[in-house]
Amino acid sequence: MSHRRDREDRGTLYRSRDGRIFGVCKGIADYYEVSVGWVRFGAIMAAMSTGFWPAVGLYIVAALVIKIEPVLPLESEEDVEFYHSYA
Repeated sequence: MSHRRDREDRGTLYRSRDGRIFGVCKGIADYYEVSVGWVRFGAIMAAMSTGFWPAVGLYIVAALVIKIEPVLPLESEEDVEFYHSYA
């Protein structure tokens, strides 16, 4: 039950607006509350170990699938529903 509660407290995975390339690594780091340096290191290691293109392709797919974070903080459940229906 505690894992479920932790997952609900985290919120939603978004791409960061102030990330380096599409904000995918920073968004993942914010979601899991880890250092963005470790996530970027993992992405680079994945690219080097898979022959570059599979990891880069996955990164691009993630950039297309993960929604970008809202400009303003979402205050209520209605705001969250509206943003997800709009984005």
